[in-house]
Amino acid sequence: MREITGMETLRYVFLVFHLFGFAALLGGVFYQLRAKDPVTGGYMVTSAVVQLVTGAGLVWTRISLDLPVDGPKTGVKLALDVLVAATALAGMRDRRPWAFFAVATFTAAAAVVAVVWT
Repeated sequence: MREITGMETLRYVFLVFHLFGFAALLGGVFYQLRAKDPVTGGYMVTSAVVQLVTGAGLVWTRISLDLPVDGPKTGVKLALDVLVAATALAGMRDRRPWAFFAVATFTAAAAVVAVVWT
């Protein structure tokens, strides 16, 4: 059995929190869809920031462990995560439905890129 290093443990911690951030974003989207006028909340901004920070941490740990990093995929994911965070922040300030649906769309797109792009 192979020994797991501290850096690999950190990578797994980043991965778990990255998934928690995604779950909070998507769960918030589904919860708000029940409302008459869905709006973007502070939890979406927090979740988007968690996604950005843990995504950067995942890339950093993969580079540190000499694991392959797909540059174009990482760039697309970063762009989508920045769009999610910026749109969530704008939507929290304006309280307009368009921002909510944009956050939902960008979050779904980021999930599709993460799963399908191999």
